[in-house]
Amino acid sequence: MKDKEILNSDRILLNQLQQACEGLLWLSESEYPWEIIYWGNFSNLTPEKLLQQINRELATKIEIIDLEQFFAQATQKQDWHEAVEIAEVEGYQSLVKILQENLQDIKVYEIGEVEIDVYVLGKTNSNTIAGLATKVVAT
Repeated sequence: MKDKEILNSDRILLNQLQQACEGLLWLSESEYPWEIIYWGNFSNLTPEKLLQQINRELATKIEIIDLEQFFAQATQKQDWHEAVEIAEVEGYQSLVKILQENLQDIKVYEIGEVEIDVYVLGKTNSNTIAGLATKVVAT
C-alpha cells in the first residue's frame, strides 16, 4: 500500500508501534525482531485470508491465541529481574497497551511448526488490518 493511501489515524498508530518495538526482540529458542503489519486491502480477517495474504498453503497449521496469554511472560516483572529485564518488561507492557487501545478484535495467529510465524493483528478504526509479526522457534 502506498504511504499516501494510509489514513492519518493509521499512520499515527503505525508510528507508535514502530517506536514501541524499537529494541524489542521476541525470545524463543532464537531472537527475532518485530515487523509492523498494515493491510489496507481488507477488513475482515479470517485464518484462511491470513494464509492467503502471506502466501502459505491453506492446509498450514494455524493456532489462534489470546493477546494477554501470548504476552503474559513478556509483561510480568519478576523479583530476579535486573534493570535490562525490567526495561524490556515495561517495553512490552507499553506495546500491549498501544495494541489494546488502537485495535479491535485482536488475535495472535501462530502459523506453522518449529519455525512459527506469529502475527498479532486487529482492526483499526478505519477498518484496515494492522499489527505486528515475528518468528518463534520451538523444537
